[in-house]
Amino acid sequence: MLKKSNSIVLSCLFVWSCSIPSTNIDTISDSNEVKSEKISQDETQDLSGIQFFMDGMMFMEQGEYSRAIIEFQEAIEKGSNSAEVYYSISEGYWMIQKYDKSIYYALKAIEKDPITPDYKISLGKKYIALNDLNASLEIFEKLAQNETNNAEILFIIGDLKSELKDIDGALVYYQEAYDKDNSLTLALEVASQLAIEFNHRDSALVVKKLLLSNPSNPEYLKLYIESISQKNSLSEIESLLDNDELKSNPFINNLYNQLAYEYLRNGYYDKSEEFFEKSLEINDKDRFALYYLSTLYRESGKFDQSIALSEKHISSYPDDQEGYINKSISLLSIQRFDTVIHELSNALKLFPEDFEVNYFLGLAHYSLKEFESAEIFYQKALSLDTSSIPAMHALAMVYDQNKKWDKSDKLYIDLITINTSDAQAYNNYAYSLIERNEDADYALTLAKKAIELSPKTSSYLDTIGWIYFKLNDFEQAKEFIGQAIVYDESSSVVLEHYADILIELNELDEALIFYNKALDLDEENLELIEKISNYNSREPNE
Repeated sequence: MLKKSNSIVLSCLFVWSCSIPSTNIDTISDSNEVKSEKISQDETQDLSGIQFFMDGMMFMEQGEYSRAIIEFQEAIEKGSNSAEVYYSISEGYWMIQKYDKSIYYALKAIEKDPITPDYKISLGKKYIALNDLNASLEIFEKLAQNETNNAEILFIIGDLKSELKDIDGALVYYQEAYDKDNSLTLALEVASQLAIEFNHRDSALVVKKLLLSNPSNPEYLKLYIESISQKNSLSEIESLLDNDELKSNPFINNLYNQLAYEYLRNGYYDKSEEFFEKSLEINDKDRFALYYLSTLYRESGKFDQSIALSEKHISSYPDDQEGYINKSISLLSIQRFDTVIHELSNALKLFPEDFEVNYFLGLAHYSLKEFESAEIFYQKALSLDTSSIPAMHALAMVYDQNKKWDKSDKLYIDLITINTSDAQAYNNYAYSLIERNEDADYALTLAKKAIELSPKTSSYLDTIGWIYFKLNDFEQAKEFIGQAIVYDESSSVVLEHYADILIELNELDEALIFYNKALDLDEENLELIEKISNYNSREPNE
């Protein structure tokens, strides 16, 4: 990755040296070539001024800056008062750290020669060194008006605006610098880093320009991916895919990953699958693609493919618990609970303190009605994340099953206190109370609250209907549980409850239909089998 600094480094400005015009003395004649009687006094002064200037330059090279300044001043007195001489005095004073005098003589040089840009550039750099960035910016902006094709001046203005936190302005000038000179990719690199650092609205566009300057550069592609990860940039990424040179970039699979992720975030799941698959075609061990594609396959019902990718994830990265978790969730989805326990028991040896490993082990045991084991793992999970609402719900339910109602009641109260809109907590607490025949009135209040918060949830409608059943209000019970069946016919418990109500209402044949539907969904329910047996063995007149 391109090295990113906290601020744009201005030292690069000083790499670009100015070429100040120098006096040509090669044509000065020897004394025997010029008749002394014809040399005027002014000409004598000019020649002696040149000599003083040359002596001053010699002293500058030797590091004797104070003596150099004296020689330059003598040159001015002798008539050599060009802009170059004033500039040289400015440089001498700068070297001995007399900055005010250095600035004064730099301004005199510009006064003598307002056309040559090098003197202004030098003054601008001096202001930068003195941290007078606004003064420097004023000089360079005026320069840019005349030097319209000078990319380096534009680059300097970009640096100055960056330091002055004018990010919009900085990005404009950096890009203009590159547009004037396509070899100046440093301008785009700095602009890209700046745009990302400040999360600029156009960061993806700026870095895209950098990437297109050299599509095969992996560092540029990494930087581009970093920029688009901050934004919803589907159109920006898609616009690059036809670039043949980009396809040879060794980092291209990461671009596919990012594009797939953006599709995922925007709900285009088929397209997301497509590009995660492209990523894995390039690198079949890409951790990011393995995880997300496995998840996508599971969500679309492709459980075998999801499990296969999770197994690849585990074999490639045995120290990453996400592979185990993803595989277990897929196995839970197809009710292979024993396999989940086997897989996560192995994972537990590697990640004993992982919340998800413990939580899903609890869920697998709960699904097998192994409530004591479920309680152990749910407790562990909650100890690892004491604020986990799902873990609190799960543990409250298993406490119910284990008849530890003082503990389940406390958790339900905690859940309702934490979130007064937790419909599930109201419902489960109500169902717990009515199942153990405690405080039916309060249970009804809780159930009504759950229905108020989520009026079309089948299990909540079943709960309030079952409370009315316990209160012998069978018509109300039939109404609510009938609604529950409309919203969801896949719960054997709801179907059984409805049949129980029909029995009380003496709608016996209809009751048998619903008992049988419930049994189709829960074939090992002994209590349900007994109810059907009792119905079939009744006397005809009953």
